[in-house]
Amino acid sequence: MVKNFLRPLRRWPVVDMFLQRVAGQFTTWPADDFGRFVSASVGTGMAGAFAAMPSPLEPLRPTLPASIAPDTFEIRFMNLHSEGRFDEMWEMLAEDAQRAWGGVQNFIREMPRLDEWLEILEMQVANVTVLEIWTDQVHQRTYTNVARLVMRYRVRQHWREWTFDRQVHLVPGTGGWRTLCYPTRARTAMGR
Repeated sequence: MVKNFLRPLRRWPVVDMFLQRVAGQFTTWPADDFGRFVSASVGTGMAGAFAAMPSPLEPLRPTLPASIAPDTFEIRFMNLHSEGRFDEMWEMLAEDAQRAWGGVQNFIREMPRLDEWLEILEMQVANVTVLEIWTDQVHQRTYTNVARLVMRYRVRQHWREWTFDRQVHLVPGTGGWRTLCYPTRARTAMGR
């Protein structure tokens, strides 16, 4: 019953993150973590109580990054693109796409820029579908657990406004999703 109540709320990334943090307060620690706080205090008097506390120099384990929703990932990728922050976009590319670009410097130099008169007014996700298996026909690669998004963009160039849809595919990667943003065919043909 609780899951049915929370399911519509989890569609919003901020609410989902909040619910995960609250739920994390009620989960148990892994068994191997308890070893840090336990020590034998036989015959040590008050020193035994201090030995049970972790050393102040002992590094804490870093928390694993939470995977963000595919729609949030793609909107962040496109916001970085519109701001020209290509160095940050590089880490969001799938490994296959990174290899096709040939390195971060090639990506930064050759990634198509938005026209200076083009303004993205609105981005929204029209549809998200997770596919068990998907084959990229252009690059002849097959992936599993692929998120297929239909993105809807409303843009303005000078005085003219229009809306268009674009299909995007994201693949699972380290810590979350990665996009399959490949170089254009013209660059690929020139690079060979």
